[in-house]
Amino acid sequence: MTETTPQPIGARARHTYYWQVRNARTRALQKQNPAETWHIQAGHPGGSYSDLGHDLTPPGHHTPTLLTRSRPGSQADDEFRGGCLRCDWEGPTHRGERWSKADNTAIEDAHDHAFPGWRTLPPITRVKERQEVPRNRRLWHQATSLYPAGWVEQGAPRLAWSRYRHEAHVPPHRGRPRYELRIDRPRSHRGKHPADQQALF
Repeated sequence: MTETTPQPIGARARHTYYWQVRNARTRALQKQNPAETWHIQAGHPGGSYSDLGHDLTPPGHHTPTLLTRSRPGSQADDEFRGGCLRCDWEGPTHRGERWSKADNTAIEDAHDHAFPGWRTLPPITRVKERQEVPRNRRLWHQATSLYPAGWVEQGAPRLAWSRYRHEAHVPPHRGRPRYELRIDRPRSHRGKHPADQQALF
């Protein structure tokens, strides 16, 4: 019977442990597969290739990120769970291929933890506005005027209608320091026509 080292809890601690396993010189850690160790997904806050940096001090507010690992003993689906850079909170595990429903759901779990009620924020409804809104101060103020106090400064997500099913949520980067969460477009009522002119008023 082999003794396994208990993994720490929390996104920051798990990512540190991942690098210990990946760069291991001790036999106990060398026996573990780094890909099967929970770590922050590359490009997400606190992870590798995140151009927001790797601050050693936890942020002063809950900050969502995405944890991932390869499923132990399986070459098929990966596992995902939401995490927080401020505290040890971790969401439930979701399985699936990358860029699918599983990682999107885990990111949404993390936002439920950091920004409860984010689903009621006003979405961007046109594709071209995804680039225009952050650059235009008037449009940005208009889009964020309904956000709860302090949320904009804490990096609350920006919502945008999906162009297709399971469009991947976009992690923050230097040009946009917040997640852009893609939400389903409401069902269209174009097929329904009013019976008379009074229905229009």
